[in-house]
Amino acid sequence: MLINFMKSQNSPVLGTLFSNFPTGYKNVIATLLMTVMLSGCSDWFEPTISEICETHSEMCLDLSLDARCRHERADIIRLRYNHQADTSDAFKYPLLLAFEDYLVCVEEVQHIEHVKRKGKEATRLKGVMTAQRELTRLARETKRSLDPYLSYYHWSRHNDKEAFHRFERYAASNKVKDPELLISLASAQIKTDPERTIDTLYKALSLYKDADDIDSAVYLSLVSLGMDKENYRMAYVWLGVSEYFDEKIPSARRESIGQKFNLPVDILDSVVSEIVSALDNSQFDASALKLNRL
Repeated sequence: MLINFMKSQNSPVLGTLFSNFPTGYKNVIATLLMTVMLSGCSDWFEPTISEICETHSEMCLDLSLDARCRHERADIIRLRYNHQADTSDAFKYPLLLAFEDYLVCVEEVQHIEHVKRKGKEATRLKGVMTAQRELTRLARETKRSLDPYLSYYHWSRHNDKEAFHRFERYAASNKVKDPELLISLASAQIKTDPERTIDTLYKALSLYKDADDIDSAVYLSLVSLGMDKENYRMAYVWLGVSEYFDEKIPSARRESIGQKFNLPVDILDSVVSEIVSALDNSQFDASALKLNRL
C-alpha cells in the first residue's frame, strides 16, 4: 500500500496540483497528503454490513431482515464483527445498549400490518426474540463484572446494589475519565448525601474537554443543592453560570435571590466569570476556584 502511495506522489494529477507551489512547500504538502491518506486507510477497507453478512452470516441471520431498524441492526452486526475475538467485558456495554435500542425499534414496528407482505411480521418477531435472549445472556454474563460501565448498567437497569457499590468504589478511585459516569453517580447520591453530590458534580465538571458538552441540568442541580442547603451564594453563582451557557434561562431569579438575601453580588459575579472562564478553557478545578468558601 505504501508503494502505491509513493507511486501516486509522482502522478500527473499530483504534479499539476503542486505545480503552483515552491519546491519546499510541494514536499511539505505531499507529506501531509500521504499522512492523511495512510491514517484513513483502515476506514477505506472496512467491510460493509452486507459484506460482513456474506462472509459471517451467523452475525446477521438471527436479526430481522427487513428494511426497518436498519441502523440499529447495523450497530449490533458491526460490534459483533469488530469484537469477535474479544474475550473482555469492555465491548459488552455498548452491545447491551445496541440491543436495547434494537429491541425498542423492532417492538414498535412488529405490529404494523403488512397486507401484501405478511412474512415481514415473522422476521420482526425473530428480531424481538433475539434481542430479548441476548439482553438476558449478556446481563447474566456481566452481572459481577468489575467494568464500571457494566456496573452502572446493572445498577441502573436492575437496581443491583452490589453493582452500585462497585461503581461507587470505582468513582472514588480517581480513575474515572468519563464525566457522564460521575453525573450518573450524582443522580443516586443526591437523594441521600448532598455534600458528596456536590463533590461528584464538581469532579465531573473538571473532566469535560468542551463546555458545550455539559448539560445545563448539571448547573441547575448545583443551584437546587445550594437552595436546599440555604447556601444562597452558591445558588446565585451557579444560576449565573447556567445563564451564560443557556440563554433560555432568565436572569430574574438570580437577581431576585441577590436582592432577597442581600448578597455581595459584585463579588459573586466575579466568581461566575472565573467559573465560566475555567469551563470554557477545560480547566475547572473547584479547589483552585475556592468554591468551598461560597
